[in-house]
Order: sequence, then C-alpha cells, then structure tokens
Amino acid sequence: MPANHSCALVDRPLRFVDSEPVLAILRRVTRGWSWTAVSDACKPFLEVRRTGAGFMIDEPGRRRFSEPSAVSAACSLVVILLNRMVETDPSMLCLHAGAVSIAGRNFIFPSSHRAGKSTLAAALAFDGAQILADDIVPVDCGGDQLGAIVASGVRPRLRLPLPRALGRRFAFHAWRHKGPDDGHYRYLTLPPGRLAPFGERREADAFVFLEHARGVRSELLAVAPDQAMKVLLVQNFGNAAPSDIVLRRMNRLASHCPAFLLRYEALADARELLAHLAARDVATTQSELRHGTPRVSSHDSAQTPSSLPAGRIVRAEDVVLQPMGDGGAFLADRLGGGIFALDALGAAIWEALAAPVAPLDLADELAEAYPDVARTRIEADLAGLIARLVETGLARTL
Repeated sequence: MPANHSCALVDRPLRFVDSEPVLAILRRVTRGWSWTAVSDACKPFLEVRRTGAGFMIDEPGRRRFSEPSAVSAACSLVVILLNRMVETDPSMLCLHAGAVSIAGRNFIFPSSHRAGKSTLAAALAFDGAQILADDIVPVDCGGDQLGAIVASGVRPRLRLPLPRALGRRFAFHAWRHKGPDDGHYRYLTLPPGRLAPFGERREADAFVFLEHARGVRSELLAVAPDQAMKVLLVQNFGNAAPSDIVLRRMNRLASHCPAFLLRYEALADARELLAHLAARDVATTQSELRHGTPRVSSHDSAQTPSSLPAGRIVRAEDVVLQPMGDGGAFLADRLGGGIFALDALGAAIWEALAAPVAPLDLADELAEAYPDVARTRIEADLAGLIARLVETGLARTL
C-alpha cells in the first residue's frame, strides 16, 4: 500500500509504494531522522516504487532512476535527503567527507578516491570513537560561528567485499556489527554512543586528509591553509550561499582549523597516529611537523583548446579575489556562482586581464618574462586558462 512518511531533514514527505523494505532500512541506518507516517493528502517531493526486482526513485523535475536492491535504494535516498537539507539553507556548507570524534577531538576526513575514509572511520568506531558523519558532512556557518559539524545521524557504510589487507580483526568486527547488506555495501550497527544523533553540533578541531597506499611510511604531516582550501572547495556541494560567501567561509575554516595529511598503509598505524593527535594540542602538533600536500581531485576532464582565441579578453568585474600564500589566488563570481583556483602564473594573468588585452600580446609578454619556457607551451597553457575563465564566467571576450 502507498504510504507517505515525513523526515526531519525536509519539509515534504516521501511516498513509498510497495517499497516497505527501503523504509525499514532507512529507519535502521539513521538516528534522529524522525520517520513518521503522515496523511496521504500531503504532497510528497519524491516517490520510491518497487519495480520487479529493484526500486525506482522518482523526484519530479530532477531525476528518475532505478536501484537494484533495498540497500542501494536506501543509500541513494540518504544522499538525496542530506543534499535537499542543505541546498536551500544559505548558512550551510556541505563537504564530501567523514567526521569522527576521538577522545573529545573532532576530525573531518575530506574524501579522496580509495583513501579508506569510511574504513578508517569504522575501525576507529570499533575502538571507541564516535561517528559524526560517514560520507556527507554538513557544516553550519550561520551567525558569527566559525563552522560547526552537524552530525548526519547515518551509520557508517563499507564497500564489499572487504580487502584481505584489512586483516581478520577488522573483518570480525565488521561481521559482528553487520547491518543491512546487499553484497555490495554493508551498513554497520554500532554500539550505543558510537553514532552521534542527527543535528548534534561539534566544533571541528582539525581536517585530516588521507592517503592510503602500500609500501608508504605511516606519518602525519602538516598541511598549509592554502592547500587545505584547494581540496575543501572541490569537496563542497552546499550551493545555497553565493560563491563569494562560500569562499570567505572556506578561507576562515582553513585559516583557523589546523590541517594534516595522514599517510598510512595499516589501519593500526592510522589509529595510533590519530590517537596521538587527539591527545595533544592540535595547533602545537601542526607547528612541529614537516609539511605535505594532499592530492586535489579534479572534476574537469574536458579538453581545452591549444590555440589562442581571436579578439580581446577582459576579466569579469563582479569577482572576489582571495590571495594565497604561494602567490596564487581563488576567484569567486558573485553572479555566476563559480569558484576557481589559480596558481601564481594564473594570478598574474588575471591581473593582466584588468584591461582588455589580445591573447597574442599577452603571450608575447609571458614569453619575455619566462624565456626558458617554450612558446608553444605558453600559448597552450594560456589558451586553456582563458577557456576555463570564460566558461566559468570569470572573463569574457570582446
């Protein structure tokens, strides 16, 4: 039977049509989401319907897609609901990350491909840490506060099969705390107190970027605020606030919240390093470490032109510039919503675009300033930068 259910994250209900197993899993894997049956007269914003062996998720005006199992459908709905919660709230940032509380210290693990974020968070929870968020971290920047982690209330989820390298101890705990599982993903049912309830707010103590690889020496490195900000901007998908406000918030977070790079091979080493960090003053610890640079993921795989455009180029006027310590800069377009990172050379080119200039003339100036760089390389790099600036609305052709 069709049934509407409200959820604390959104102001309109979800409609479940012959899809009670999905709702049952959502109830099990969330804490504090307040699932409640409501009148069918309430207009739902989304419908979940059984279709053969799988489930169809239909959000009119946005997208419609199928999931093969009740677990995968629940996974998708968790992401959708957290996105809908933050997308209309201008006080919120939302990071693709995990967050864990260890001995009262609250660490955010920004996402990085195959870095073991969820696995490490689960291992920490098995040892007594508290999960604040597993994959999506809402950050409340309302008022004068720097930014508070808002617990998502979602149980951690592991990708299956578990790698043998994680060891028997981890596999035993993952089985002992086994929750909903479809062979591809497994939610964990943690002991009381290991999962913070939805909406609980915690001040972030540090960002910890992860690099998990075979053969590396496990170590903790300091990350400069500019480098942290580059990664955090890629991870943010809270879009209600204008880009210049997002940029300022990210700058405040990166400037006031110490950042680290944790390189590790074994989970035990990562747990030990984080426990050591949690037991000390994080700012003092950061000042004592040598520096490292986290990897920045790029979502831009489009081919850029190799030849310079005709005409003249000038930068957009309504753009906020946030300088970086290495000579680069971040740009935020108040009108178009784009945020763009420039290296030192890109920042110099941006300054040169204050008045209309022909790209060939600008290439001549760069060739004179950098005589050791091949002219073909200069023109190709300049063409790519101009194309990206124009595409994001940060410059225009005349």
